[in-house]
Amino acid sequence: MFDFFKKVTKSSADDLSGKGASTHFHSTRREGLQPLELANLVLSDTVNRNGIPKGWLQVEFLTLDPQLEGVEVHLQLVMRRWSEQLLRYSAALQQQFLAGLDHFEPNVDHSNFVISWRFEEGCAMPSALIPEGVAWYVSATGNT
Repeated sequence: MFDFFKKVTKSSADDLSGKGASTHFHSTRREGLQPLELANLVLSDTVNRNGIPKGWLQVEFLTLDPQLEGVEVHLQLVMRRWSEQLLRYSAALQQQFLAGLDHFEPNVDHSNFVISWRFEEGCAMPSALIPEGVAWYVSATGNT
């Protein structure tokens, strides 16, 4: 059903370092870094600067159907260990991650990159189901 999202394998990761990726990762190609290496470097830097323990997050490339227009790259941030605190600040962390990509590749437009989140199966989520009758509240400021 969702064949346009596919996890990167070794061979498809090699494709990302080829001529198709060079249109999106100009400065990375000059420095000799592969796209996944750059994403890992930026994520590691972002995690370290925020004091998040090593190993709680990882980044993966997902290949996209070339027929999808306007989408250049799909990066998936994988939560390997459950943390409500990390989840609470995930949007800010994502923005810092994108800013880090902008810092390392100022000549690349990262605004078309799709970032998604996935929870690793063994990340110890506190609940696998939403309990019946849960009431959802919105504060007066519109934030939850």
